[in-house]
Amino acid sequence: MNTITRCLLLCLLTVSIPFYGTESDDITLTISFYQKKIYYLAQSDIFINISLTNNSSQTYRFKAATNKFFNLDFEVKTITNLVLDHAETFITQRNEPEKHVFFREVSLEPGEEYGFVVELNDFAAFENAGIYTVQAIFYPELLKHEGSAGIRSNKLTLSLRPPVVLKEMQAVIDAETGETLKPQPLPPDEVVAYMLHARQRSQWEKFFLYIDLESLLLQNPSRAARYKKLSHEGREEMLLKFREEMMQEKIEDDMLIIPRSFEIQETTYTQERGSVIVLEYFDYRDYTEKKMYTYYVKKNDKYWLVVGYTLRSIGTE
Repeated sequence: MNTITRCLLLCLLTVSIPFYGTESDDITLTISFYQKKIYYLAQSDIFINISLTNNSSQTYRFKAATNKFFNLDFEVKTITNLVLDHAETFITQRNEPEKHVFFREVSLEPGEEYGFVVELNDFAAFENAGIYTVQAIFYPELLKHEGSAGIRSNKLTLSLRPPVVLKEMQAVIDAETGETLKPQPLPPDEVVAYMLHARQRSQWEKFFLYIDLESLLLQNPSRAARYKKLSHEGREEMLLKFREEMMQEKIEDDMLIIPRSFEIQETTYTQERGSVIVLEYFDYRDYTEKKMYTYYVKKNDKYWLVVGYTLRSIGTE
């Protein structure tokens, strides 16, 4: 085989053979905060954007696990360089037998990106407020054992403040069961029904569970104008005050009127946004008023939240 033939063969091999999950400067892992907000110890869900980008000229293939704990890990350090322990959720998920690890092979063409969102609280055990550095490690061939090849991301600085000792910001407790309330991945119509049932029973902790309070506040133009001029700390305080005023019913808002009963008429939604139309009945001394509410919902990671509403009066009976 002459020199020219060998060179041509080498070029063909270089172009046609895709490379697999090994650490490379051409494959970059980038992380960022999903929301720019103030984070409080034990009171904030810290969502992180994960982005794997193929900057090379070749196809890049890797295994994408159904359970993200087998693809991803985080190294979280204090300012004294102490690495935090893993969260209980991570430990539990990682200890599942390997036969239960399902994955699919993903191909990234040059310039393409693979992204998703995870909750940092599921990976790292935060026990104290403070300043932390956060770095992700992505394992393209899955995290099978210590020493598995991984790709490291950029570093983020996380400022975790002490808990706010106000009853409005404490852990949301179900008054009936005594258990901590957490949102569930319910469809939009069930989210709205949950909220309305909670309002009928004056269960405020459940009423606010699926409400994006900031979006609701911004529906009012005058409140929105004041809110946008405030600092992060000022906005947090305004949201707390807004929530308290709603609970004390100091705000005139049709969303706070308690319906005698309601009927969900129509639900439409895409992957990120939707609307739920509800016919609601309100009892007064001599008559019953009917109003048609349209609740607008938005998906925040894996949960649907109510972000606003409109209504029209149907009449009386």
